[in-house]
Amino acid sequence: MLYKIRKAEKSDLIAMYQLERELFGEHCYPDFLFRQAYDCWPSGLLVAVSKCEHVVGYVLASPSFNIQAETQREAWILGIAVDKQMQGQGVGKALLNEMLVQLTDYNRILLTVHPENNAMKLYQAIGFVDIEQEDDYFGCGSPRIKMCFNRSISFIRK
Repeated sequence: MLYKIRKAEKSDLIAMYQLERELFGEHCYPDFLFRQAYDCWPSGLLVAVSKCEHVVGYVLASPSFNIQAETQREAWILGIAVDKQMQGQGVGKALLNEMLVQLTDYNRILLTVHPENNAMKLYQAIGFVDIEQEDDYFGCGSPRIKMCFNRSISFIRK
């Protein structure tokens, strides 16, 4: 295997941010978010690393803190990124499947994706379904499709 999935370590945070910035440009999360996520949700921060421990991908998840979450046990996949050279090799799928295992206690897992992002096919193949689209989710001209993995009707597809 060209990579392995493990919990993120503090020493991974800079590489995670660099990957985020490279892939998402001006829409990337700020560097301090990764540090705070590491402190707040350590089990919700996984990395894919190469044999030489180079970060080639990550997934970030958080529990929801809303009224619906109190009864439905909701969590969010806030970000998933895979190095361009590793895309298409199963890294994103492995990260997402491992995060779904980490989120076993949650009934609903949500995420958003740009309608033209090829990753949407991966999310659908794993069991996420479209639940709504917002044309200006991140501001004017920044559409996203909201997707949900519901444990009562879905199962993890490897």
